[in-house]
Amino acid sequence: MKPIATVLLTVSLLTACAPAVSPLTERNSSMTTASSSIDSAYWTEQPYCSGRYQLRLPSHRRHGSTHLDYNGWSVMVLFNDWKRNVSTINETKQNGRDGTDIVVDTRTLIPGRAMMQVTRRDFEWEHIIKDRGMPYEADLYFKLDNNDAYIVRSYFRIPSDHGKAPANWKAKEKELIDGMEKKFRQDFLNNLRVRQEFEVPNRHGICLIGGFIADDGKKPFTAHTTVEFAKQHDMSLEIMHGDELKKGEPTLLQRDIAPEKSALAKIFKITGYRTIRQGPRSINGMSGTEK
Repeated sequence: MKPIATVLLTVSLLTACAPAVSPLTERNSSMTTASSSIDSAYWTEQPYCSGRYQLRLPSHRRHGSTHLDYNGWSVMVLFNDWKRNVSTINETKQNGRDGTDIVVDTRTLIPGRAMMQVTRRDFEWEHIIKDRGMPYEADLYFKLDNNDAYIVRSYFRIPSDHGKAPANWKAKEKELIDGMEKKFRQDFLNNLRVRQEFEVPNRHGICLIGGFIADDGKKPFTAHTTVEFAKQHDMSLEIMHGDELKKGEPTLLQRDIAPEKSALAKIFKITGYRTIRQGPRSINGMSGTEK
């Protein structure tokens, strides 16, 4: 059986500072890699932006993440699933969820692109609700330049009044829901825009598939992105966003990933490989450093 090698590349750091030259979408197929035995027409480089990383990769590619954490929010990514989620939102609005949740509010935040739904998870104010308060779930759904669905979930509670519904229950409910909508808009929708496949934004932010969230470049972001290339089924690029080395932990270039007598070393000896470059570099006008 022919051995299959999976190439794992962890990008340790690529400084995401604003470029001196505003990068534009590139579609010039004549720009190729350095002359080699590789089919240069196939390996035409195009800018690639994911999270806070900007690279140049072959244009025939597909990529994505199933989950990401951004500025304290947990975000699910469901591929090609926007229409189904809209249908589910509307069905839940009519019938509730699992026969127990009560839909409190459903709002369209951006027509055709973003919705918010809030459900209450119980009917009565007795038992555990008496002590902990009435639990609510607020979900933000949004899409970008494709049919992928991004889902952000949040939770809040309204305290009981000695085991009973508070006198200002509905007013408090609306106040908290309005507050969640404001938070969703501030942290996501106000700074969200559509982005073309090969477009590299010229400011700080988070690149998503078909979109971009502008920010100050300091908000925490972690994700695991996989990039696959057409006709290259035995190879993938794995990018670990937001990972930090522990004190004293060696960098990727310092690690012995293929000991001399290991099976991996034998594969590399046959197929050949090279490590990422170390030191300063410029990618599409954006300066950065590989360590």
